[in-house]
Amino acid sequence: MFILTLTTLSSGDASWTPFSAETLNIGEILGYGLLAIGILATALSSQRYLLLYALAGMGYWLCIEGLQYMLTAALPLSSWHGYVAAMALSWLPLCAWIIARAWRHDSISIRSKSRPAAAQQRYIEHTPVYDEYEPKFQ
Repeated sequence: MFILTLTTLSSGDASWTPFSAETLNIGEILGYGLLAIGILATALSSQRYLLLYALAGMGYWLCIEGLQYMLTAALPLSSWHGYVAAMALSWLPLCAWIIARAWRHDSISIRSKSRPAAAQQRYIEHTPVYDEYEPKFQ
């Protein structure tokens, strides 16, 4: 892109290219260069999983954009209301998964709360928890 821009500017016919002279300022070149160096340094470090988090976030937002587009095309919603509805729809599977995991978990089940209490009543003070205990000193 940089070479194409320089050749079109040097040939004198820059009217057909989508690039203009403003794209060649030093701030943007320096910014993109630092971004590329940062991504490369992160990819080569032990923290490369952070790039996967960033890619997952971009993928999630791409899904939000798609949902928002479909909702605003199908329903009479404004753009802002479309984003709110898309976020709500995207959180529904997560909420369902959390509720399903909570109901399966032992700590909220009524019958499993009585099990630790019954097991704890069998323990006598100063006895070891494990079954095959042999003291070293008598």
